[in-house]
Amino acid sequence: MSLDTLRTHGIHAAAITYDAPETLHTFGEAYQIGYPLLSDVGSRVLRTFGILNTNIPEDHAMMYGIPWPGNYLIAPNKTVHDKLFLRDYQLRPSAAAVLFRNFTDTVSGTVAEISTDVLRATVMLSTDRCFPGQEIAVGLQIRLNPGWHIYGTSVPTNYQALTLTFDSPVVAEHSLNLPPPTPLLLKALGETLSVYTDEIQAVGALRIKWSPPVPAPFMEALGAHIEPGEYPITGTLRFQGCNDEVCAMPQAIPFTVPMRIEAGVPSAAKLQT
Repeated sequence: MSLDTLRTHGIHAAAITYDAPETLHTFGEAYQIGYPLLSDVGSRVLRTFGILNTNIPEDHAMMYGIPWPGNYLIAPNKTVHDKLFLRDYQLRPSAAAVLFRNFTDTVSGTVAEISTDVLRATVMLSTDRCFPGQEIAVGLQIRLNPGWHIYGTSVPTNYQALTLTFDSPVVAEHSLNLPPPTPLLLKALGETLSVYTDEIQAVGALRIKWSPPVPAPFMEALGAHIEPGEYPITGTLRFQGCNDEVCAMPQAIPFTVPMRIEAGVPSAAKLQT
């Protein structure tokens, strides 16, 4: 995700850390950072916002004072429009996820298309490339064919509710925030069940597993090394469609979305050679 892409959507990036201005200047020069690096010595601002990383003990000389990794999207009127924070310093939300959550119609990532007699669905990831430990956004758009409905959550176990799951080895966890379904009296069944009709739009999150920057036996307990390269992100869309005449069998439609996992950023010394 480039700075130009953020600026296209009116977003101007800045970062804040507990480092001294001199340290940030040296870091910014070494890595050619193209946005402001703000110094919060003593972590006063981080404490005020309640984002001081409490997983780090006070006697940790190197890391105490860092924030939870995350970001705010602040509107021109100085109100917080959106925020996204993760629970470990090794995990990072991506800028693409912020754009996807707030500008879904204008952000293009990578997609998988699904078409059946019941519906047409698009599964979207907010980017086609990321780093280990990053969280990206997931989108699901469904348009039901005329006359069909599918079941929402809280239906009895003999019906298949709408679910979207990912099962790739590089995926650590995922979630999807579906809109609430609508109760519908199904006269043929004599039951009122929660269903979706017409269109469904949902946004969630998918986190790639953290990986040590290089293979090292002493780091294996923290996570397996993920080699940079192309990885298929596989998943399954499950649902059960019904209309006024028939209730179809539950369906489980597999899909694959491509993703490139990048190598970690080399040290500044290596960049300068």
